[in-house]
Amino acid sequence: MPLPFSLPPSIFDVKGTMTDWLSGARRSLSGSVHPSAEVEGPVIVEPGAFVDAGAVILGPALICQGAYVGRGLVRDHTVIGPGSKVGYACEITRSLVLADTRAMHFVFVGDSIIGSRVNIGSSSVLANLRVDRPVVEPAVDELAVTVGDVRIGTGQTKFGSVLGDRVQLPALTSVAPGTLIGPDVTIYPTDQLGGLYPSQARVRS
Repeated sequence: MPLPFSLPPSIFDVKGTMTDWLSGARRSLSGSVHPSAEVEGPVIVEPGAFVDAGAVILGPALICQGAYVGRGLVRDHTVIGPGSKVGYACEITRSLVLADTRAMHFVFVGDSIIGSRVNIGSSSVLANLRVDRPVVEPAVDELAVTVGDVRIGTGQTKFGSVLGDRVQLPALTSVAPGTLIGPDVTIYPTDQLGGLYPSQARVRS
């Protein structure tokens, strides 16, 4: 999908690039914003996008053409891509969501990169913070991901998941920080995901 900024080659640099661009964004509500929606700060709602009653958007944020934000929360340097839908009681924070993706019911997505035509099932969580030690806010410990036997630093204290195109995440799934899921991975109902899942893999609990 076309974006107003160029994506870097490394997934670990995407959030920084997106944050830099959004930090210079100016408020522009060209799309449809319901009078009861709460839209604060530098928020761009492109033509053809719809922000529904009860939605809360705390900028900087970009809601692309044809996207829908319902009675949920989008905040803090987030892009909702063309045709994507965010529904009831969902929170999307510091994340890039590409085109035609759905997160419709009771979903949390933190510090993540979500591909196109992804469905995030009801009550699923894409966690973004280490909990193997006492939680400190703001977070201070770098998150790392493991690829094979190699640990790779993300350069970030909060890093969620990367979901490739066309991933269908079952309802009630908890995804651990630093999880990488390739395109077209088939995920059967499971309560926990973590690690690396290569393209077209089949994942069973």
